[in-house]
Amino acid sequence: SILRPDRRSPGTFPQARILLNPCFAEGIKGLKMLIQSETFHEVNHHARSLTCWPQEYDQLTAGRFEGYLQDVHFDSVRLFRERMNQGVAQHTHTPAGQIALLVPIHLDGSKTSDQARNVLADGITLLPCDEDFFFVGPPDTDYSVISLQQDQLHDLLSDEDYDTLLSARRSHGIQVKPEWLSQVRSTLMSLLQELNSNDEQLSEQQTAQKEKALRDRLVLMALDIYSGSLDSHPLHRSARPLGNQHHYLVRRCHEYALSDEGATASVLDICKQLGIARRTLNYSFAKVTGTSPAQYLRAVKLNAARRQLLTSNLPVTAVAANYGFFHTGYFSQEYRRLFGETPTATRAGRVKG
Repeated sequence: SILRPDRRSPGTFPQARILLNPCFAEGIKGLKMLIQSETFHEVNHHARSLTCWPQEYDQLTAGRFEGYLQDVHFDSVRLFRERMNQGVAQHTHTPAGQIALLVPIHLDGSKTSDQARNVLADGITLLPCDEDFFFVGPPDTDYSVISLQQDQLHDLLSDEDYDTLLSARRSHGIQVKPEWLSQVRSTLMSLLQELNSNDEQLSEQQTAQKEKALRDRLVLMALDIYSGSLDSHPLHRSARPLGNQHHYLVRRCHEYALSDEGATASVLDICKQLGIARRTLNYSFAKVTGTSPAQYLRAVKLNAARRQLLTSNLPVTAVAANYGFFHTGYFSQEYRRLFGETPTATRAGRVKG
């Protein structure tokens, strides 16, 4: 009942997504749980690996990318952990009908603010439902997400507990005591270790009982957290909406820089287009990304160029010009500095694959 890594390639799932797409796991006879674990050396491959969560990632800091994903599905509950060694701008659309929360395992918040970043570094983030979601994770970000399938929870929970989850806040952060957060992190790590343990000695009934126990522990943890976001709960005063003007400006700049009109725009062009002062833009980027507008937007355009190199047959010079790099030597230099390889090597790697 459990799909595990290929023994010939420990820690990877070379055929997991071919054998079964988790989006369609419901209703397949005998399926109790699906586990996927993979390591990545390309940011776009990492972004695409999380099934049913549309994502686009942009690598922001220089060096070879290393990412790790552990993803576990039950019938109504999902737990996944993502870890990335580089700073990454993450755009995702949270699934409809899901109640989801993010627990930071490690997130350096020293250079940015929680409110502007849109994710708490030392608290719980209650994710939105069926909405676009954007945040910039600094290098070595490590977090877990618990996601509950809303329409299947009614059969698991009492009416009161079910109503608690439905009425809880979304797009909020909950500040918690450090020792409580440490306990949540420890519990999640323990659960993930248990999920990776060898069940070959267990009977089918014992395996099913173990899966149910792990699923129920995740649901209970989510209930405890979401109860703290209700007005009637003593912790509700620590729940606050996330995102602010700084976050909005950075997101607008990011989207404009990748539009047909803004692909070749300079920082001055963007300030003029959006009607904001350069000093305001600098301050907003510092709060959200921990870097300057020029450095951030250059990385975003280089990532867009990388995706085009991976998916089109356009010449390298044409791809560079599409994103405002009209000097091929400069484009190759900056590209290699960020990704650790030349544009030509990226294209050659695609062909070989």
